[in-house]
Amino acid sequence: MTSSKKRILLLLLILILAAAVLSGCGGVDPKTGEYRPGIFEPLAAPLRATIVFFHDVVLVPLFGEPNSWGWSIILVALLIRLLLLPLGLKQMKSMREAQIKMKALQPEFDRLKKKYAHDKQKFQQEQMRLQQEAGIMKAQMAGCLPTLLQMPILFAFYYALIGLAAQGRIDNAAWYFIPDISKPEYRQGLTWLTNDFTLQKLLQPDVWPYLVLPALLAITQFAMTRYAQQAQPQQGDDNPAAGMMGSMTWVMTLMFVWFALQVPAGLSLYWVVSNAFALAQQLYVNQQKEKWEEAVDMSAVTAAASKSKKKEEGASGDEEAKKETSAPPPSSQTPPAAAKPKRKRRRKR
Repeated sequence: MTSSKKRILLLLLILILAAAVLSGCGGVDPKTGEYRPGIFEPLAAPLRATIVFFHDVVLVPLFGEPNSWGWSIILVALLIRLLLLPLGLKQMKSMREAQIKMKALQPEFDRLKKKYAHDKQKFQQEQMRLQQEAGIMKAQMAGCLPTLLQMPILFAFYYALIGLAAQGRIDNAAWYFIPDISKPEYRQGLTWLTNDFTLQKLLQPDVWPYLVLPALLAITQFAMTRYAQQAQPQQGDDNPAAGMMGSMTWVMTLMFVWFALQVPAGLSLYWVVSNAFALAQQLYVNQQKEKWEEAVDMSAVTAAASKSKKKEEGASGDEEAKKETSAPPPSSQTPPAAAKPKRKRRRKR
């Protein structure tokens, strides 16, 4: 499977999970106002307890109540990122390894593409076989794991916050310019922004503060994706992933902003801090890319390319042998001499 297809599948997975979150896999009962644990509760409960611990035990005794809930969320975001840091670096290293191997095999891919120009399915099968033998698919799978782990954490954080809101712990909890980090309210969607919408409404003190974090999210998400693309080796225009990278960047960014406008500001704060940490991590990785390139073991790539060429040579030899066996054998007999034309007899007068 190509990297472009993996990104599409990842995007679909995120959309499905986002739809599940917003459709109410647990959450606050609209009739009673009580919090109902959902499928993310096994992860949401410890996150909620950690937020409360930083607030009650660390921040309030040291710095007092103002802005303490927001800073608790930031500390939890940093803690999660630090715990995922070794896995994140391994992810980026694995993806870099896959990209280097893909670039090294590009001549072989071009040869296969030319050979199977009229058989796309066969070309894809041979391409996947080469990638598997070179260890590319294994490296790509290792690179996708940390990304998939972060999404359940994000949604669990969402339920942790609405659980605190249902308990009344973060009601009217301000964080500097944001009046209440528990808003927009649960199940409110975009109605807080779209109802009676005017340009003047965007300047209202109960509206514009909740637009700042989604804007910062868009900036950090876009920058993080762009820096990740810079770390990749340049590939040909015929690469199927090359044409999709730009559009995927915009689609992912717009989708995350759309999601951020419908969740509590506390979750957007967590998301922005997490993205900022990931951006710093990506900048570090970009500085290490040359060192990582030198450390990539290319023996599997060389073996895969050599095996493919031998297979091609063997197939060519078999075709020549078939042609020789199917050709009629030359005759050992000499062809009969051509008959001499008969002379016409002259009539006697």
